[in-house]
Amino acid sequence: MSSTTSWASLPAEIREAILSQVGLPILWKRNSDQRPPKVARFASVCRQWQVFFEACTFRRLVLNTGSLRYFNKIIKRDSTRLRYMRNIWLRIRLPEYTCPNCEVPEDKFTQQCNNVVFTDSIQCLLNTLKLWDPDRHGAEGLALMVSASSPSDTTHRFIIGDMRKRYPFHPAEDRDVPPGITDVHRSYHTRSFTFYCHYGDLVSELGGHIKRMQGTPLRFEPLMNETDGANGEYKNLPAVPMIKGLVMRRQNRREIDMRSLSCLLSRSLVSLEWFRLERTVHPDITEQVSFELGFQTHLLPSLPKTLRQFSFVQWKIPPRERRDVLRTVGTIVSPYSLGYLPREMAKLSQRLEQFCPPWQMDTAAFLKSMIELEASPRRVDSSLKRLILRFVPTKSETSRQDFESVVILAAEAALSLPQLEVIELWGTRLDKEKDCDAYIFRYVNRPGGASIVWRSSENITSIQPRIITKWNEVAQKHTHSAVEYSVVPFSETRDEIFNSGGTFIYQHLLLKELAFDRITQIILENEDFYWDWGEASDASLERDPRLQYLADITAEDLAACLEAIDDD
Repeated sequence: MSSTTSWASLPAEIREAILSQVGLPILWKRNSDQRPPKVARFASVCRQWQVFFEACTFRRLVLNTGSLRYFNKIIKRDSTRLRYMRNIWLRIRLPEYTCPNCEVPEDKFTQQCNNVVFTDSIQCLLNTLKLWDPDRHGAEGLALMVSASSPSDTTHRFIIGDMRKRYPFHPAEDRDVPPGITDVHRSYHTRSFTFYCHYGDLVSELGGHIKRMQGTPLRFEPLMNETDGANGEYKNLPAVPMIKGLVMRRQNRREIDMRSLSCLLSRSLVSLEWFRLERTVHPDITEQVSFELGFQTHLLPSLPKTLRQFSFVQWKIPPRERRDVLRTVGTIVSPYSLGYLPREMAKLSQRLEQFCPPWQMDTAAFLKSMIELEASPRRVDSSLKRLILRFVPTKSETSRQDFESVVILAAEAALSLPQLEVIELWGTRLDKEKDCDAYIFRYVNRPGGASIVWRSSENITSIQPRIITKWNEVAQKHTHSAVEYSVVPFSETRDEIFNSGGTFIYQHLLLKELAFDRITQIILENEDFYWDWGEASDASLERDPRLQYLADITAEDLAACLEAIDDD
């Protein structure tokens, strides 16, 4: 630029390119050998540049409990900044705790203190975001991620990389920004440890240290006159149509109580379009069953009518974290939820466009429920476009036949899905002796016609004729053309499949971004060493004979049992 050339005379594209070099992403600063230009973090800029830098600054934000008041003041000073926001991570910081409290579940006083912090944090953020006006700030809205943890969660028995204070916020659209989430996560995760001897004490087989870290689900702690007299719900929550997406990611272990989450959904997230719920199975079976009941009776009825996409996945607690504790700690999905999930998920699927139901659900029963709904006099036209389902073969000798049977059921269900674009079924089976199977079946309806693809760890070259026949019926009904078909074996060897703990298959899924968050996928693919003993990283069905009575219990009776346990 010559001395006579002014900044304003440059084309807008040139000015933006120059400013983008100055405003490099903060992820450069850490976890990378590359050296970015040195830039002052809090440098003042002229008013001409303010819009550019504020758009970069406010696009993705990490808000800790202590920063919410300042955030509120900044937005009230100039609410136009709301137009730049696309991602917010609310990191709720809970009080610290000391030894020996790190080995026992939270007492009532601690639970109440945590609930007060949680309530105040949610309330403060919503009171700021409710200032959004689509006419002034644009209609795009933002995605909200919520997590809660205490600094003490990773300073006693556990040091977990992706739960540490400085673990960066990396929205899905920024996964390839240098140095990239893969490099970032590897750097943090290689520093994860579990201490089996802590101040001279060995791990308790009851897993008290695990229960303390995962904590008691957080609830709204209302003050006087802040509850709805009809149902006792916290009512002091504003409607915030700005929030279009909600993410609760798997590495954030503490979760929100289902009654409180349903209250948040129904009262505040009134324009929610997509919801991604990832969670870790609770180590306390009472809390796990309470979640399953709350999911059915509170969360599902409270999902906003605007919701178009829902994904729900549960994982076991990693085996290295539950070493030397009872095998069932943090692995059980109870027979109660297995009983109601197929029916309730089939009903939910009718109003969604994209759906990933829980992996622990009986997939065959779910598909049968979809078929039954089609024959029901109360049927509604399904709007489902994309569906991904997991089926787990349990027997080595019938693994392929069982998977094929589910593929046939899926074809029958697909006949009643006029808007279906993609349906994908997948499954892996791992045995202790490195015996394993992996399958993917995919139906795709594109403008040029419909096609099916069969992928497996077996060396086969053809699809069963009955599968082709059934899916040809689907294609003829929805596209008026014959279905095309192909077989594509996996390139991975059986050893590679087994050693990955089954996670190798994620990269081959067409609907992987519907199954789980993009960042979660990258994290899983880089944690192979964290899952040993041939154990899959998700919460596969664990049968415990002590819990079989839950298979036939009603929701009312189960609620009464849990209330009695809570009173004790």
